Amino acid sequence: LTADPDKRELYRYDTYAREGLDSFAAMGALERSQGVTFVALKPDAVAGRRCRQLLNVLYEEGWFPLAATPVRFDPLLTRELWRYQFNAASQQRIAVVDHLLGSGPSLLVLLGDARRPAWMPASVRLTAAKGSADPEAARGRDLRTRIGRVNGLFNFMHTADDPADVVRELQLFSYQTGWQWCREALTCDGPGQPPAPGSGPAHDLLPQLEATIPQHDLDLALSLRRLERGTDAWAELATTAAAPEHIGAWLAELARTPLPYGSARWDVLSVVTGWIDCNEPGVTPLLPTSSA
Repeated sequence: LTADPDKRELYRYDTYAREGLDSFAAMGALERSQGVTFVALKPDAVAGRRCRQLLNVLYEEGWFPLAATPVRFDPLLTRELWRYQFNAASQQRIAVVDHLLGSGPSLLVLLGDARRPAWMPASVRLTAAKGSADPEAARGRDLRTRIGRVNGLFNFMHTADDPADVVRELQLFSYQTGWQWCREALTCDGPGQPPAPGSGPAHDLLPQLEATIPQHDLDLALSLRRLERGTDAWAELATTAAAPEHIGAWLAELARTPLPYGSARWDVLSVVTGWIDCNEPGVTPLLPTSSA
């Protein structure tokens, strides 16, 4: 399930990987883990109305939805999903990430792959194609660039790096979602049949998610201008501390003041995600993403 020797060793003792292996084995789906993967469309993708665009780009590149379900990130799920990468997260990123991922539902989509070569798992091909979360590492044709990645946290999507992560992470999600939503797709033979473009289980659920998260431009400068017109603590910061060097004041306010509701919430998130440093300098994740 993985070509990474460090991952093989760590996952031998990882609770979620072990339970995931049992779950997939019980469904007769271990072999299927090579041919499927998933994408989690995060709340910023819903707010920025990137979900349809992302699903369409995936479809153009050969990935198509087999099943989908809403899912909600909480602080524990976030830390356990990225257990072997979060060691490199900065204190600033840790202070912001739960406010972002907790802003509403995400959409978990199981994907088939119509174009994978026999020697490359679907998850590995998608990992190679999606591009870095960091805009400075962007490539012209990577998926995140094509859908308009904004910054290191407004990057819209999470995927599994390889089949070992498909197994481990779907197990983590299963504590909330169960397996019924994807069991049939995981246990059928072959890649499955692509739905017509713009249709299928993921598209059917998007109106439900968009009804809970207001549309937003995710633009830092425009967000500051809107916040300035308010009368709360965020308005004061937007007026007196409207520069990246004041990020400490914004994070201090974030720690003591509930975020506003609606569009103003995304104004604040647009500012703080645009100014934070996401990673600790010189710290390598315990399990960095391997090359395809």
